[in-house]
Amino acid sequence: MMIDYCYHTHTKRCGHARGEDEEYVLNAISNGIKVLGFSDHVMLPHISQNGIRGDFSLLEDYLSSINRLKEKYKEQIEILIGFECEYLEDFVPYYKDLLKSKKVDYLILGQHCRIDKDNNVEWYFSKDTPLANYTKYKEDLIKGMRSGLFKYVAHPDLFVPSIKGEFNEFFINMSKEICECAQECHIPLEINLNGHHYYRPYPSKEFFSVAKDYSIDFIVGVDAHTPNDFARLKEDWYLSFINEYNLSILPRLKMKEY
Repeated sequence: MMIDYCYHTHTKRCGHARGEDEEYVLNAISNGIKVLGFSDHVMLPHISQNGIRGDFSLLEDYLSSINRLKEKYKEQIEILIGFECEYLEDFVPYYKDLLKSKKVDYLILGQHCRIDKDNNVEWYFSKDTPLANYTKYKEDLIKGMRSGLFKYVAHPDLFVPSIKGEFNEFFINMSKEICECAQECHIPLEINLNGHHYYRPYPSKEFFSVAKDYSIDFIVGVDAHTPNDFARLKEDWYLSFINEYNLSILPRLKMKEY
């Protein structure tokens, strides 16, 4: 199996990635990628999260830069423009406008936090995450899957590294509910290659031992934060992981009209 795509790619605008946009393109080409999707953390109007997502003022620079590279390298690689987004009800109209205007090709669902009506940010996971926050994550993720806005779910097992103690019945049932919704909504789940450095890493054996029993398609995501990250696609460990759980991997994402 050779994965020749990446739809989960960040840029330095988010504040925690490094490298120039063109470096990502050149490194993707050198690592055999045929389809490269940029999906930086979505810039949100009136929201400031330094080091987490780019300021809204950077939106047009992001779009123009990737469009320029799309044209420049069109003979060597297909480049798409997207965003990684939290499902946030107040921003659903904004997400719909981005898609309908064709400014972006796709959105992926990456649920990291909530933002309330006063623009306060609430992170789901911390060193001492209360069980209620896991429930909030699950519920918001399910709302996002059911919204029809997103092409796939990034790191659905993002919650696993924060678990202290046993992956018990609570977390098993939580995983089942996520997978049941993914199956119902026909939305792929991501095998994320950027979480293997955690003490309790993702892709998580605990989560995927549940997910394997559902009729779900899976997608591989580099979650690139530096241009060199595309080399992960040449590593063997994730292919062994895929084979261990007999996961059905999509060869490419199909882009649809909104």
